[in-house]
Parts: sequence; structure tokens; C-alpha cells
Amino acid sequence: MDAHYSRTQPTRSLAETMPACREHCIRCHKDFSVNYPSACIVPHVFDSRCDPLRLYSGEFQWMSECCGGYGTVTEEEPGSGVFRMMELTACYRGPHTTRKDVVRLQYNGVSILRCKHNRSGKCIRNHLTQRSRPVFDKEVVYCDGDEQDRHHDG
Repeated sequence: MDAHYSRTQPTRSLAETMPACREHCIRCHKDFSVNYPSACIVPHVFDSRCDPLRLYSGEFQWMSECCGGYGTVTEEEPGSGVFRMMELTACYRGPHTTRKDVVRLQYNGVSILRCKHNRSGKCIRNHLTQRSRPVFDKEVVYCDGDEQDRHHDG
């Protein structure tokens, strides 16, 4: 007789009887137990130390530090915190991964960062979330060595 079947008790699936196994995504730094094609979302990161570009309309445009002109937001007045996201996509959207060979060439030293572990072996990176306002660099936990992953085009 099936170990998970009983006429007197409701049937429980094997997944319900097993503890959830949590893995750590080495791209977005989120712990996960379920993975699907768009589970891993890494937002663009904007540099708060740079001045935004003043547009003809009088608004100010910020370009992402990770993807340049491919990720921009517009602010009504500098420092106002009122942003138009202009269909801002993610820096990366896809499945989570635990394999270094998959993400090795995506590390950019800005938004997609290598794991850094504390003494107990836990990754200390914060998981950045895509939301209705931009993510600025001061929200990111940067560590020594991150600058080595920066892509310098040109």
C-alpha cells in the first residue's frame, strides 16, 4: 500500500510531507524553494553620486549605472523623488540559478554581484526588489572586489 494513502486520512502529496529545501540564487541573492522562468528579477541600479541629465522639457533623466541608456528614469525636479519609470524593465529577468557557470559573465559590479559570505557561510548580499521607484546605489551592499566585475566599454 502507498505510504501516502489512507482511507481514513486525507491524501497528502510527497511535497507536503517533505520540508521545503531552500536554495540561494547567486544572481539576485534571494533564497528560493520554487523556481520558474521569471522568478529572478534584478532591477537596474542608478548612481546617486552623478548628476542627472536635464531634458528640454525641464525634467531630469537618470541613466542606470548597470545598463546605461537601456534603463532610464525621469524625475520632475532633482531631489523631488517623483519619478516616471517610463516602462522601466529589469536589468535581468529569468530563472533563479545556483550555478556559477551560468551567471559568470553577467556579473557587472553594480546590480549583479558575486556572493560574499560571512563567517557562518551565509551570503550577506541584499536582495534588491523591482518596485515603483528606482533603486539607487546607496541601497546596495557593496564589498571589496566588486569593482573588478565592472564592464568598461570603450
